[in-house]
Amino acid sequence: MPKIDVLKEAQKIKKPYTPFPLVNVDGSHVFLGLFEGDYLKHKHPYDEFFYVISGEIEIESDNEKVKLKAGDAFLVPRKSWHKSKASKKAIVMLFEKQGFKSEFAEKGSY
Repeated sequence: MPKIDVLKEAQKIKKPYTPFPLVNVDGSHVFLGLFEGDYLKHKHPYDEFFYVISGEIEIESDNEKVKLKAGDAFLVPRKSWHKSKASKKAIVMLFEKQGFKSEFAEKGSY
């Protein structure tokens, strides 16, 4: 497999909160995401791992609210309601199990 220039790949993302597939690793997706604005409250039947590459984001889960900056990571446990937001553009790497869908608390544009 060729080397991946993550920052170069991130430049291809045009729409916030649209997963950009990077690679698959042993049953899990590795995505890049452009975070900007608010995302809808949702949950998954699997754990979700966030790693901030650039910018800053906030994740609000069932029991806490965390602010993450470049170099920070956070694990949202399976079946935990959570939502994220970014006041300015941020690039985030996400790790999720393949083949599952999100359950949303409310309807919206995502």
